[in-house]
Amino acid sequence: MTVQAHMALDYESIFPGSLDRAHRYKLFTGTVIPRPIALVTTLGAQGQVNAAPFSQFIIVAVDPGLLGISIGPDPRGHKDTLVNIQREGEFVINTVPGPLAEIVQRCGEDMPPEVSEIEVTGLGLLPSDVVRTPRVAQSRAQFECRLERIVEVGNGPNHFIIGEVVLVHIGRGLHEDCRVDARRLDPLARIGGRNYSRLGDIIET
Repeated sequence: MTVQAHMALDYESIFPGSLDRAHRYKLFTGTVIPRPIALVTTLGAQGQVNAAPFSQFIIVAVDPGLLGISIGPDPRGHKDTLVNIQREGEFVINTVPGPLAEIVQRCGEDMPPEVSEIEVTGLGLLPSDVVRTPRVAQSRAQFECRLERIVEVGNGPNHFIIGEVVLVHIGRGLHEDCRVDARRLDPLARIGGRNYSRLGDIIET
């Protein structure tokens, strides 16, 4: 079957190698959209709870359940989330509901390691059952994870964190036989820059 476009598009071809890192970031994150957000909680060296959003977040495998986030380089060296995961070997991925857009943007701001984004933003915490790291109370689904491996990629380098999900918490009534109601989950997605989106039309095929 031949698929024909209804209208011809005029394309501009861009070699990624001709761009600096900032422009590649803008181009990729502006076109690979929407991206779900993982609000990752970790434990700092003094026991403070760090919360940082990552929109380079994917399912790696389901047997066993593996989730992955990509952590980019930081001008200070390594981001607090990476340092905490390397030290503690665990973390929690909290989904982000639509109303938390401004709060999750605040969590992404550069704060000293000893400062807890939870305290700054007023987010609530719930105890986890398997790992020591708490989960975010306002999240509608949380994944308790133990570190499976860290893979360095790119020139930054980026650190691709793979965690094995040891326990899932999901709001009561949000699923039936593990089929999740996407509208009630109301996931926030990243578009680019300070722009976010929520679910619009759901197309059934």
